[in-house]
Amino acid sequence: MFHRSELQLNRDTARRFIPLMVAAMVYLATLALAGAVVVGATVDRWSEGLRGTLTVQLPGGRGDASVAETAARTDTAVSLLLETAGIATAQPVPASDLESLLEPWLGKGNLPADLPVPVLIDVTLDPGARIDLVALQRNLAGVVPGARVSDNGVYLERLVRLARSVQLVAGVVMLLVALAAVAIIVFATRAGLSMHRETIELLHLIGARDAYIARQFVTNALWHGLLGGIIGVVLAAATVAALGVIAGEVALPVAGLRLPEQLSISLVLWLAGGLLIPVVAGLVAMGTARLTVMRTLRQVL
Repeated sequence: MFHRSELQLNRDTARRFIPLMVAAMVYLATLALAGAVVVGATVDRWSEGLRGTLTVQLPGGRGDASVAETAARTDTAVSLLLETAGIATAQPVPASDLESLLEPWLGKGNLPADLPVPVLIDVTLDPGARIDLVALQRNLAGVVPGARVSDNGVYLERLVRLARSVQLVAGVVMLLVALAAVAIIVFATRAGLSMHRETIELLHLIGARDAYIARQFVTNALWHGLLGGIIGVVLAAATVAALGVIAGEVALPVAGLRLPEQLSISLVLWLAGGLLIPVVAGLVAMGTARLTVMRTLRQVL
């Protein structure tokens, strides 16, 4: 990498900014890749909890006088659910969990005693079971007026569709960033060829081959790609870590989910990305520089 170079490319003022430009491209690509990984991991985590489940909502009562009535309606609904073929379990959601879902809007300890909080029942289906939701809704409404059945699979399907769209956009962003980086290397390489044209012609006269001249540009591009890749990955890792710290204090008012679990990326992935991304950036820069030099030398010089 540090062999003698007659062209002295490292002294070119314009080429000194290449690592910074590559770092910017790698930074954006790494953030897009991290976003895609986080979204995919979040969807997988939510899928484990939502696949094969239903949620039954019963109307809530007002005041202490309706506690017994609410409990009776809940027991009736749970009994009917457990008697339905294909349903494995039916568990009422504890009141404390329901209160935690309302805290983001009402504040902790501000839940009025006469607020008609609905009763939620988590229903787990047998593996591979198919439930006639229309019939189940009709049967529940017959014994508990106002009961509603929600299929979590519908929300899961929408969530997966959204996640795949986000990942597709992240992939497009990474592709555009890669093309921009290639364009930068091509422009810088052609500028270097033009700037050192007389020296290159002199090297040709004394017997230097195109491969020898191209090797000097390739070495310089590889070094710039590796340096820019390392800088970009470090900045991206710091950005994601900062976002994780900020998100640590934010709670999602959806099933008690919190952001830290969704913004976290395993150390193994960071180490793999930290090693792989700079190498890829260096190889792309090296390959682009070699193709540009060889093609230009054959056509012009």
